[in-house]
Amino acid sequence: MASEQTFGAVLRNRDFLKLYIGQLGSGIGDRLHQMALLGVILQVHGIANVSETARLMFFATLPVLLFSPLAVAWTDRWSRKLTMAAADFLRAGFAFAIPLIRHVDPSVQALYGVVFVMGALATFHGPARLAAMPRITEPRLLMAANSLSNSSGAVAGLLAIPVAGWVVQVLGPNPCFVIDGFTFLFSGLLITLIARSLRPERNEERPGEKGSTLRDMKAGVTYTLAHREALLLVLSGAVFALVGGLLLVEVLGFATAQLRLAALGVGLLVGAGGLGMAAGLFLVSQSQRLRHLASLPYLAMIAMGFCIATVVLTLSPWLAGMAMIGVGAMAGMASVPADTRLQEIVPDMRRGGVFSVKQLLAAMAFLFALWLQFGTHLLHELPPSNVLAGLGALCAAGGATLYGLHRAAAQNRTT
Repeated sequence: MASEQTFGAVLRNRDFLKLYIGQLGSGIGDRLHQMALLGVILQVHGIANVSETARLMFFATLPVLLFSPLAVAWTDRWSRKLTMAAADFLRAGFAFAIPLIRHVDPSVQALYGVVFVMGALATFHGPARLAAMPRITEPRLLMAANSLSNSSGAVAGLLAIPVAGWVVQVLGPNPCFVIDGFTFLFSGLLITLIARSLRPERNEERPGEKGSTLRDMKAGVTYTLAHREALLLVLSGAVFALVGGLLLVEVLGFATAQLRLAALGVGLLVGAGGLGMAAGLFLVSQSQRLRHLASLPYLAMIAMGFCIATVVLTLSPWLAGMAMIGVGAMAGMASVPADTRLQEIVPDMRRGGVFSVKQLLAAMAFLFALWLQFGTHLLHELPPSNVLAGLGALCAAGGATLYGLHRAAAQNRTT
């Protein structure tokens, strides 16, 4: 009953409902887009080539590293509603262009440019959404709102990935790209209908200052470094991104090379992770104890490491899927509380900057993970199962380190 009341209160907020439905629609499009890209790789290489998959993901993430400083200034000065809507409309146009590009050049390399541009637009959309959330919903409902917002990706995965796998196998990748374009149009239209003004609050400390991109970026970094709790939460995002950059590519390699799964089977395995994330998000949003557990992001990261290691203990797709449910659940319990806590402790005038710093560090970690897979021979000699086992140990160790720093900081505050 409590969960129904909490989620019901959030969903009765019409502005949040518009944002959520739009996210759900574009999330379905994103999953179709991802499976379509995998389908392109399968058409060209015959298997889920790890190096090619990593290169595509590299070009999709590189814009975060390049454009995060500009996103800081944009998010903390201009309308966040306009930013999100414009990003969606422009991404729709580029999604529609992909089948035309493939008609001229069917190679994977032909998609690097459009994937880069769509990643650049996402660089502005993400921080704008996170920074706007406290303006859309009440503080007491912020955790539930973030859980619903983040669960849109997991729900979209459950709905779209199995269907996308079938569409790619039967019709080829192009129909998925077209559907992706329409979902972005749908999301952008709903965002324009949000009634609240999502312009950031004026900096009361220096009301007459126009500022600059470099100054805004410096302010975001300065605030993060000066506040230990915010710094640890930002660093947890970087560890999470490093693990994620290795995890997704290696799971695809493990699924196709060692489990011998086709596109539909791969989609179901990834969908199992989405199911787990939805369960983890639901649990953390409804449990009073978990909501107020400041160490939850770090403890969940430790548990996630153990779950990753168990994925490779079997060659049964069903048992691997169960392990992926655990990975997804812990991922949800690590990410949402961290974002919610940042939204609570960072003032509105600095919120976009801090989230952009978090996004920048996460992108650097993610790109480093991808570079390890296609830019070096370090991981090429190892089967995906060995890499995943080591990745589980890395994730658990990172979570344990951050947990230790968190406990030390908490003890310093009490003494």
